[in-house]
Amino acid sequence: MSVQRKQIILNEIAFWKKNKLLPEHYCDFLTALYAQGEEVADDRKEKHTEAVLAKEKKNKNLLYVGLGIVTILLIASLILITTAAFIPIIASGIAICSFLYIASKLAKTKSVMTPILFVFSALLLLGISFKVWDVYFFDYPSVLIGLIIANCLIWLFSGLLLKLVYFSVSGIVGTVLIVFYMFRFYL
Repeated sequence: MSVQRKQIILNEIAFWKKNKLLPEHYCDFLTALYAQGEEVADDRKEKHTEAVLAKEKKNKNLLYVGLGIVTILLIASLILITTAAFIPIIASGIAICSFLYIASKLAKTKSVMTPILFVFSALLLLGISFKVWDVYFFDYPSVLIGLIIANCLIWLFSGLLLKLVYFSVSGIVGTVLIVFYMFRFYL
């Protein structure tokens, strides 16, 4: 086995040991097996592990930025596209379903990405609501109020179900503001 391959394997074993992916005694055994009695330099392992973690962090950051850009583009398309209005609505609906599916998978690992995907989904759903009102029900402001209340109630119940305080607070504040608006201008 080449020295470079051996070092890669030893670095991986050190990564497993540090992140507790395998029990420590297994990692020690594998290190002794692959090192073949040679002294293992901990500094090189640490640097390699840091490089791997830095690369993973960079990839996650790119993913966050990419999903943010997709969300912004979809919201912009909901606002700007007036002809063939069903296309941005369908694209946003597909994005919402995809974001919620990914978030449900990431929720098991308690990823930072989970709440971000929930927020993006909520914003896109609000954008779809505005677009549907704008295209199909523009002459009926009560439909807009109903759609906004429906969004706020979805946020409230999502927050209660998923134990997300920011959704619960947003739902309560939004509903209170809309009800206040209705009493002020319609009564």
